[in-house]
Amino acid sequence: MSSVPVRVIQLEVPNSDAYALESVGKRGFAIEVGPQPNGVLRADIFNMVKETVDLTLEWLQEFNSGHTFEGGTVEAYTLVKSVDYPRDSAGKITAAIHQDLQDNDFKLLQSGDPIFLTFAGETLKYEGEDLYPYFVNECAYYEKKIAFHLARKKTFSFPSICAKKD
Repeated sequence: MSSVPVRVIQLEVPNSDAYALESVGKRGFAIEVGPQPNGVLRADIFNMVKETVDLTLEWLQEFNSGHTFEGGTVEAYTLVKSVDYPRDSAGKITAAIHQDLQDNDFKLLQSGDPIFLTFAGETLKYEGEDLYPYFVNECAYYEKKIAFHLARKKTFSFPSICAKKD
């Protein structure tokens, strides 16, 4: 898809924790398009998902028909850790995502960059290795105590492939 940014996120999920395609096969994959608020149907997001599914089915048809796909490289983000919101002793969130981080998924986060703004007005800064945040401030992760994930960007090489014919 050349009309929108497409990013690859590599997750290593132990088989005991697998719940999607990786639970029934050697590897799994998911297609996620967003952000989109819960309960809202947006035509642009719907059309991106439809195009993605159509292209995936087209690729599978070509692969199953014996087409050879040339090798190459792909950039992927590999999960390093998840970051929770600051919380008080009762477990209540005490800060919001800082406006400089909001809507900046997959942009390099460096030590000293602001990540949270406390409800008292204090800016909390990131300390650590330069990494890439993603899924920043997604409401589906609140209950999981995740404000955002941090990842390394890596380049992976892959060989040419084609389906084996009997």
